[in-house]
Amino acid sequence: MRALILAGGFATRLGPIGEAMPKAMITVEGDTVLGHILRKLEKLGVEPLITTNKRFEPFFRGYPNVLIEEATREEEKLGAVSAIANAIERAGIEDDLLVICVDNYFSSDLKGFISSYTGEPLVGIYYVGEHPDMRAEEMATVKFEGSERYPPPSRSFYIQDFREKVKPPISQYVSTGIYVLPKRVFPILRSYCAAKKQDAPGFFIQHLLQLGERMKGYLLEGEWYDVSHKSYLQTFREAKLVKNDRDAIRCERDLGGALLLSLTILHAGCVHVIQGGDRVCFFVDGEGEMKVGEKIRRVRGKDVIEIESGTRAEIRNASGRDLIFVSVGTKGKTP
Repeated sequence: MRALILAGGFATRLGPIGEAMPKAMITVEGDTVLGHILRKLEKLGVEPLITTNKRFEPFFRGYPNVLIEEATREEEKLGAVSAIANAIERAGIEDDLLVICVDNYFSSDLKGFISSYTGEPLVGIYYVGEHPDMRAEEMATVKFEGSERYPPPSRSFYIQDFREKVKPPISQYVSTGIYVLPKRVFPILRSYCAAKKQDAPGFFIQHLLQLGERMKGYLLEGEWYDVSHKSYLQTFREAKLVKNDRDAIRCERDLGGALLLSLTILHAGCVHVIQGGDRVCFFVDGEGEMKVGEKIRRVRGKDVIEIESGTRAEIRNASGRDLIFVSVGTKGKTP
């Protein structure tokens, strides 16, 4: 089995952050989304292939087995299904294929998922009924024996129906963007793309079901979510990108009056200086050091630090991952 990581999107739902970096490089729970996936695949002994676009190519330098699509903007990109077909052809893949959309963070490993594979197309499933912030009608939903309740009779089951973004949803069980496609469906995939059908993976899964393919689902446990739905990223969708260089990415939102809300993604080994008005810093993810006046302390996700007016502060990222923090305060000079 081979693995294909789909990272060719332009992260338009991230607003200004998506202009500066791909979703794959967003830091979540101490590592990038891509880093989490690669570690899970390494434990399985499955060789990954990454496909991304030309615009974000620099972010993927240093990773092995990367295919670059020629798209430089949203209007030019391949859809997800076409990206799968393109990767199969260009890489000469002749093995069953584990496909993972890099948009999503999931905490569970893939051992149970892979062990449930029996040669039929397989879809990773998640239950969103206990998550009011996750709207099933905005995702691909599935029906199977026992899907009207939670937990289901078994974590592994045959899918009876699969619908991409329908209202009302057919259940509270949704596709996670993780699939195994047996190599025998590759000709169907090529024909599907040649007919220029809808290019979201869920529509191809629907197509396979309509052709009479028996398809299995496997229920993932733990956490799962689209990284663009993280609350702090949603807050800055309408912000202004004010810095994007080797040191940091920073967005700002004017809250009216004297208040300013800022999001900073401080890259590894870099320093950010705050001086001027009163501020409170909320650290979202990563770890580093903060010097306020003469006091130095370690900071990490969930820490909250107050900076008094007129006090100079330095935030240093001495780790190998991005340090992400949100600051709110009165407007002042911040280089």
